[in-house]
Amino acid sequence: MLYSIQTLDFMTRPQFNETFQINTMTSIKHRSTDDFDPPTYRPHGRVTFTIYDNVLVCEAIGPFNKELITAIESVEIGLLEESKPKEKWGEIIIITGSALSSAETLVAFTNYLKKLVAHKLMADVSALVIDDQVEGAGVMTPHLIKAYADAGIELTVFDTLNEARVWVKLHL
Repeated sequence: MLYSIQTLDFMTRPQFNETFQINTMTSIKHRSTDDFDPPTYRPHGRVTFTIYDNVLVCEAIGPFNKELITAIESVEIGLLEESKPKEKWGEIIIITGSALSSAETLVAFTNYLKKLVAHKLMADVSALVIDDQVEGAGVMTPHLIKAYADAGIELTVFDTLNEARVWVKLHL
């Protein structure tokens, strides 16, 4: 079952069978790679970005291709340049559907992360939520950790959204 941040107002996540408590947080901005108009091929996969106070939530539905990285770069950098929290901030990446991507896509993603670091647009803390039931989770998680590490970013992986949320909030 897929879910939408807008539809469920970020309160419940049926896929993870848990409640995500952000009652006191305010959604500042919301963007999606669906808003990106590609010059050639339509991206495979989708990422929705929502800033809640000082936490950027990235909801990614895969599988993913290289064109999606171009869309992510356009949408996320624009959002961060416009609305990045001024104080210490964190990000939570939630992968659903499939985590699969090509080696070419991982290289493009690593280069994108390096660009975020170089432009001082990277979060202070990063958490990944990827349930074991996500297609390719066991195969792709080490590759994602390596992509972040190659960009000089520590990525902490969680099975549940609540664990990630608590960890991010504790580190801010």
